Amino acid sequence: MKKILISLLLILSTQTYALNCNNATRKVIFDEDTKGIVLIVHGLNLNPEKMETLGNYYKSQSLSPLYVKLTGHTKNSNWDQVDKDRWIKDFYLPLCQAHLNSKELKVPMYAIGYSLGAVVIQNAIEKFKAPFKSVTYIAPAFKTRWYTSFINILFKLGFEFNLPSGNFVEYRAKANTGLKAYKAMWEIEQSLEYKDTIPKLVMMDKRDELVDFYSTRELCQSWKGCKFVEISSKPTKNEKSIYHLAIDPATLGQKTWKKLTSKIGLSL
Repeated sequence: MKKILISLLLILSTQTYALNCNNATRKVIFDEDTKGIVLIVHGLNLNPEKMETLGNYYKSQSLSPLYVKLTGHTKNSNWDQVDKDRWIKDFYLPLCQAHLNSKELKVPMYAIGYSLGAVVIQNAIEKFKAPFKSVTYIAPAFKTRWYTSFINILFKLGFEFNLPSGNFVEYRAKANTGLKAYKAMWEIEQSLEYKDTIPKLVMMDKRDELVDFYSTRELCQSWKGCKFVEISSKPTKNEKSIYHLAIDPATLGQKTWKKLTSKIGLSL
């Protein structure tokens, strides 16, 4: 395992912009009758386990999910360990695992990313030519609302403190979010060019508190192979409504959840 990680680090440190998994050993075994493999990437300070409802949907379609857990979002990691290169590496190993399996089983590879997860996936598409058949982005953190720029100012000034999370306790990975995490997400997004032609589905609510709906729609309309779908959440939670949080029936409402999964199904 140590040799595998060293090889991957060398690949990334030399910025070889191609997916090279020759030195990686397959560690994940999928059912031989699977119709495809789906990489699933969570959002910023979201408990990665909350993406399992989406994973279960893919299972119902005879596709095998592979969950990616980014540094800072697990019990054994924290925000001080986060930077853009760490997150890129976090995704690279499972990407190679999925790629090796997809070649061996002769099945396509897909990806779905929520918020930050979309940024990480898009980076792999552009930097490593990740060969996905198609990808789905839910509330992708490509074009954030203007008032989130104050966070950018804080980390550009060198601050590294944590900001309290306003998300539901059961959905968040930590009680707060580190400025280093915001910086890492911003740095990855700033490097993106949005010029690939992989078919992609982008879905979000017009009322999203963090991602700018109109800028995101405009980006998708100018992006070859991109289809934009507006969703209108009716969360079943009582405390408050968080329209950026759109990953399961509780946060979307049953009707919108059915719409979201039906659109995903059509994109496979």
